[in-house]
Amino acid sequence: MLADFRPPLSLQNPHLQTLMSSLSRRRTVLEQAADMLGVTRELRLSCSDGSSAPVILQAWVSPQPRPAPVVVLIHGWLGNADSNYLLSAATHLWRAGFTVARLNLRDHGDTAHLNEELFHSARTREVVDAVGQLCREQGDGRGGVMGFSLGGNFALRVARALDLPTLAICPAIDPAVTMRAIDSGWVGYRWYFIRKWHRALRTKQAAFPDRYDFTEAYRLRSVSALTDLFVRRHTEYKDTADYVSRYTLTGSVLEGTHATIILAQDDPIIPVHSFAQLPGHLRVVALPWGGHCGFLETPRGPTWVDQAAIRFFTAALEPSERAASPGFAVAPATCNRP
Repeated sequence: MLADFRPPLSLQNPHLQTLMSSLSRRRTVLEQAADMLGVTRELRLSCSDGSSAPVILQAWVSPQPRPAPVVVLIHGWLGNADSNYLLSAATHLWRAGFTVARLNLRDHGDTAHLNEELFHSARTREVVDAVGQLCREQGDGRGGVMGFSLGGNFALRVARALDLPTLAICPAIDPAVTMRAIDSGWVGYRWYFIRKWHRALRTKQAAFPDRYDFTEAYRLRSVSALTDLFVRRHTEYKDTADYVSRYTLTGSVLEGTHATIILAQDDPIIPVHSFAQLPGHLRVVALPWGGHCGFLETPRGPTWVDQAAIRFFTAALEPSERAASPGFAVAPATCNRP
């Protein structure tokens, strides 16, 4: 039996779910987040990526009046800590009594100036370090991690390293498959990611004009072509296949890792067949609808994932004090493999 998500017919289109999650609902999400944002503070974390120089990552922490478990949220590729889906989940977790920390990956949000070296998706160690610091220092000693899309991929790598309660939403489990899906699918998604990547590169070039010139990259019009150039010019990996293998999580890579994955079978960005061969101990909630990180039941209010996250982390972390949060019942999600 599938989990209890059944959007009305008007919201069952996967592209509508995807676009509404990322591009609309902004006013609603900000209105709902107002109280949380009023107590939020910026943290700059000194992290290690294995080199001698520290990496600075930014997090936005929203505490509770008394010590409480912390949930660290990680956005998707080219998103940021203020992306609609992330801010919505953070708001409702905070209302339910959790301290929440919204982490910006390197070069995401307004952080291009904090580190000279470029972000790439295989930078696992600095994210593990950041999440570990936040869980140790910002909560009551109990912590978990939740990620969306590429952030879901990072969250699973964090779970592998730190064994925290982990919830991954539509994770990019097989990056090569995801890249092909973007380039060969609806052209709107490809242009969306290309424009955002070009914009991010311009911001990085402006921050370090003596180091970077991305003129050649601005002429490219596919994610695969941009990735090939990026890997060749700006990483230590021999080619794109070598690069994506460093954060591909299929097969036995997650053996021994405990986490829950929520995915939509109609996701236009992350094909469902990516999840066919995962270790059996991973809990997978496969839903027929939801698009990419959508899971909207109404245009306003929390998403189904927002409510599922509350149930998941309440069961995993058992906060002793929870803020009043009418409408959220604590019940286990039903898990089904695709």
